[in-house]
Amino acid sequence: MTLHLALALAAAIDGQAALKHAGSLAALGPHKWGSPLTAAAAAYVESQFRAAGLEEVRQQPFTAHGLSGANVIGVLRAPGPEFVLIGAHHDTAPEAPGAYDDGGGVGVLVETARVLARSRERPRTLVFVSFDGEEAWSTGQTQTAGSRAYLEKLGPGSRHLVAALVIEMCGWKGGTPVFHPIPYKDPLRPGRYGVTPAWLMRSALAGTRAAGEPFGVGDPLIPWLYQAAVRTFRVGLYGDDLSFVQAGLPAVFLSDSSFAAYYPWYHQPSDTKDKLSAAALERVGRGVLGAVEALSRQPRRDEPERQWFAAFGFVLGEGALLALAALALVPGLWQAHRAGSRCLAVRLAQAALFGLLAWRHPVPALFALGLPTLLAGLGPRLVLLAALVPAALVGAVGLLAWRRDMAHGLWLAPWELAVLALAFGLLVIRPAGAGPRRAPPTRRKR
Repeated sequence: MTLHLALALAAAIDGQAALKHAGSLAALGPHKWGSPLTAAAAAYVESQFRAAGLEEVRQQPFTAHGLSGANVIGVLRAPGPEFVLIGAHHDTAPEAPGAYDDGGGVGVLVETARVLARSRERPRTLVFVSFDGEEAWSTGQTQTAGSRAYLEKLGPGSRHLVAALVIEMCGWKGGTPVFHPIPYKDPLRPGRYGVTPAWLMRSALAGTRAAGEPFGVGDPLIPWLYQAAVRTFRVGLYGDDLSFVQAGLPAVFLSDSSFAAYYPWYHQPSDTKDKLSAAALERVGRGVLGAVEALSRQPRRDEPERQWFAAFGFVLGEGALLALAALALVPGLWQAHRAGSRCLAVRLAQAALFGLLAWRHPVPALFALGLPTLLAGLGPRLVLLAALVPAALVGAVGLLAWRRDMAHGLWLAPWELAVLALAFGLLVIRPAGAGPRRAPPTRRKR
């Protein structure tokens, strides 16, 4: 743990203060983008940024689709142009007072700023932004209007952004903090997606561990299944990280809601202060401090690193995933070679299909086909069929997400689904006459 982080954690996040901020914003009632109450929310955040000791505090007015709003910005300066952004949002869904979404996030944002403002030495400039218009979906015209306006006004300065860390929906008594690296539609590559890069995920995870509050990835109960599911199904959830990722900039959002334990009062009039906990907000805040410290020292990188998988605290990059896919093929191909040409031809065809899917979608391909492909050369058919369970689980999660209106469509194209089905089919085919080669029988003398 660095001295800077140790000092920050010694000061600690004030969970009660964060809870008070969430309650003050929720007391306004629903304050959607473009309403007078949202202007009151922005004024409140501005006053708290100043009280926390931030510099250059100001509102950033913007207009989009005929509606006006204002982001609130505060800065902690350091030498050099590079900066880390920490954000939340102060507007709410139309019917919700927004204690959790995102009053809790704003509360943690303000108190994180207060702790970090006490140190006069920092590796990089820190920019704190409370966005307006995150809930712009309610207009039916756009999404994340405030963060898009921020990036538009930032212009060429965006090249100095190291990473954006967005605090969403936090402080729930029943929640567990996790990062949500959700793939988003890439406006420049039809049918493909942008996502939190591997290096950013490594740094953020390491930071929360160093702070003593290790965050998970996606879901505390089913993190592996979550990662495969969000890269298979187009998940509709997002935060203000959406604007950054779609602009080709590194970002991730965090929350203590997850697929297995989702906040029950999301976007409802009952999203009130009494559902939140000061201890839960403090827990999130400690993790945020750790992540900010790690990102403040992270070398700036431009690599998108879209293909990765987090397991056991490590983040495997695309090279490692492709190597695992290749290793999974070895036992089946070796046994097929021993069994004869017909069996080998089938296995080579399956290997080609599996390799194609792994090249385009390594995470879902490995999750669905990796174990069955490995067992194809090691175990009987019943074991092979049992190995198909991961694919069934991904499908079940996708179906449940669709029923909850959390998923809309697939990242896999129709022809890729056909390749997947054919690869599964070839796994269970055993050509007639195929089997281990045997020595010719010897005749016994009578």
